[in-house]
Amino acid sequence: MKRLFFIMFALTLMLAGCQSNDQESSPSENEPTELQQGSSILSLKEKYGSASDKAIMPMYNVAQDEEFTFKFRADMSQSRLSSDDIISVHTDIKGLKASKVYALPEINGDSVSIKPLGWGVLSSEAMMTTGESGWGGAPIYYIRLNYDPDAEKITLLDQPLIIPFTVKSELPVPKLNYVIDKDRRFSLVWDKVDGAAQYKIYKRIDRSRVFDPYNLPLQGAEEAYSDSNPLVIATTTETTFNDFMKDGQGGLSIHNDMITTHQNFGIQGEYYVTALGEGKESNFSNGVATAPLASQLPSELKEQLYLHKYSGVTGLPQKITVEYNDGTLARETLVYDTANVKISEFNETEIPFHIKGTALKSYVRVENVTQEDLDKLTQQRVADSSNGLVEPRNDTPYVPAPDVPTIINNHETPAVEDNADSSAATTTESNDSTDESSNEPANESTGDTSNESVAPDTDKGTETDTQTDSQQNLVDEQKSNTEQNVEQGNQEIVPEPATGDDFINADSALEEVLAKNMIAAQDKISLKAFPEAQNFTTLSDVVLKVMYQNPLILGVEGFEYNYGTLTLSIYYEESAADIQRKQSEIITKAKEVVASIIKQGMSDDEKRKAIYDYLNDNATYDNAALENAEQNNFKQVDAQFNDSFTTYGILVKGVGVCASYASVYKLLSDLSDLESIVVTGTSSGVPHAWNKVKIGDEWLHVDATNNLTNSGIPYFLYNANDETAQSQKTIADKDYWLDSELDLFKGESDANDYYVQNNLEVASISEYKTKAETELKKGETSVILRFASPVNSDELMTAAGEALAAVDESLLNTAQLATLGSYAILESKPEQK
Repeated sequence: MKRLFFIMFALTLMLAGCQSNDQESSPSENEPTELQQGSSILSLKEKYGSASDKAIMPMYNVAQDEEFTFKFRADMSQSRLSSDDIISVHTDIKGLKASKVYALPEINGDSVSIKPLGWGVLSSEAMMTTGESGWGGAPIYYIRLNYDPDAEKITLLDQPLIIPFTVKSELPVPKLNYVIDKDRRFSLVWDKVDGAAQYKIYKRIDRSRVFDPYNLPLQGAEEAYSDSNPLVIATTTETTFNDFMKDGQGGLSIHNDMITTHQNFGIQGEYYVTALGEGKESNFSNGVATAPLASQLPSELKEQLYLHKYSGVTGLPQKITVEYNDGTLARETLVYDTANVKISEFNETEIPFHIKGTALKSYVRVENVTQEDLDKLTQQRVADSSNGLVEPRNDTPYVPAPDVPTIINNHETPAVEDNADSSAATTTESNDSTDESSNEPANESTGDTSNESVAPDTDKGTETDTQTDSQQNLVDEQKSNTEQNVEQGNQEIVPEPATGDDFINADSALEEVLAKNMIAAQDKISLKAFPEAQNFTTLSDVVLKVMYQNPLILGVEGFEYNYGTLTLSIYYEESAADIQRKQSEIITKAKEVVASIIKQGMSDDEKRKAIYDYLNDNATYDNAALENAEQNNFKQVDAQFNDSFTTYGILVKGVGVCASYASVYKLLSDLSDLESIVVTGTSSGVPHAWNKVKIGDEWLHVDATNNLTNSGIPYFLYNANDETAQSQKTIADKDYWLDSELDLFKGESDANDYYVQNNLEVASISEYKTKAETELKKGETSVILRFASPVNSDELMTAAGEALAAVDESLLNTAQLATLGSYAILESKPEQK
């Protein structure tokens, strides 16, 4: 049999285009076109049945030992309820039992109170040495109230009242994030804090798993950070960190210039950052948990190829086993770096290589190397790895600055002020929630009462009020303040975008308010009427959902919430007039497309396939936009590529990236009466956007970007279940929908999967060989099959060669075999005579 020679090459998914333009923050200079005034916020609440929902605005910068007291109309002491049944404090916004903080609740007639006991959670060494009870250093806490304080009789609420609060920090708290670069190396990054000279990096790991080699999930905010304490691992003056082994090598294990065997070395658990300055330390930042990212982080090479000697370049391996941060193994592609190779006169040449999309590298020793051999390796078809961001920039501080008042009272002033500074309230002299001389809560505003975020003087008193008076009045004052803000906010009128209600996707009054404002390209959105959204977690969750699920929201560069003015600022890439023009073109084109591809009498399955096929046949991936983003380190793209990241790109111009494909698929599905959503996450470790469609009670994956035109694979992840998507390393994150509702979108059945339905999935190498041979004998020149489980690349290559030889040995000279995840693409073309 002739020597089998395959050109092995890797296909790269077109994923990185999900990135947003991370440009310098500045309010959009929008000149909105004249808008039609629509409904009041109150009428929208009535539409969704939420007009009577109860809420209390967050309380910011309370004292470490703050006691919260709620007044009830009913006499709670007459019930058989325990105080724990009525009130509790949690570290997670859902307020479930597992996230409960150790605290002391008490019932006293018509009052119920709660105060901290012990060191609290996420306590720094400084907090623990004081010996005083406090809530701790967590970024945000949540009071859960289960009974209605306004009811005449003891009444259980349909939904508990969740009230966020933050504890006053000595310095502003850093906002922590992470970056996974083009080599899939992990780094912590945070914003610079005014007044900070240094920053401490804390690491939190499970004490019982200190020596566990794998990065397993911790019991985090959802379980009150139990079974672990954060420990300082480094102090730095920088605002980025990746030296997790503290050896100066940035998480790499470097043997010499040719060998790097590890990356992301030492990453485990959860990280926090605090700011240091003038003898003070801030509270803990939000945490970055690494376990959910572990499957994206290559860790080490599991094979030392330089220990072997190869007789020629033809037999060089194309794949190598790499272990990831979660302990899983994957076969990754080798890229031979031949540019500076010198052929040895002693018949053994060292050829370096790196692992595609990583910083890992090594070399092989090869005998009988010629320049022709090196030229062949140079011409190998291996696509470059890429990386990018998915979501728009969020400039909102995770927690308000220390000078933001405990109670934000602006219900007697205009709803929106032209102020995008969300790092502090706009007070002349802010309400600090503690009297510096006594370290006890003041909870009142003493500054310029003409400012928006400061209430006029009330009958609460002056800064000399006692701690007892403050504690008794704090919750009542915030409750009254909330009621007045909501009453005024409910009367605000929501703009009616020119596109009308037919293109609005919303499941609540808040979502509809956000969607209509952003479709109308409004810069400022008042959140007075929605106290439940006036915290980072809830607001970020709902803003991202609205952006992703509304295809007519175009060009959002970023957003920022001002805690002091209760205002959300949106930054756009274009003027409102330009956005409205493009929306009109999108609607016209979308209706035209649907009219041409959706025929009367079509089943839902036929409609879904028609939309997918249309995108395959009429649009292409914008490689230039991807290259431009890569040149800018995925922080921004030039303005000429903006459309490729929105619905306008793929639908109107016929070119775009994955975010555009997913958005267009969603829009065309909406117009065809099909249920679908946009999904965000990663594919092979690279940020990506795709869709899920509802079939029966299941939500199944459809990846319209990685179609035949772009990836070479027909119907890649078409009606695929969650298990199949995960096997292809396509992993959804939590950004595309409300966290509390993500479980609604599970997909377990594979009955509708394209490869299952068309008998194109194989369970073993032997089955692959048989099926490939059968298809080749039918005259097929391209055989694409999917394995139900991972396969050894060497065994696959052998089986493909045997299948080709069984049909025509001459095919061995021209055949090409490619793999993408569990897909095997065998191209066989007869030799030209």
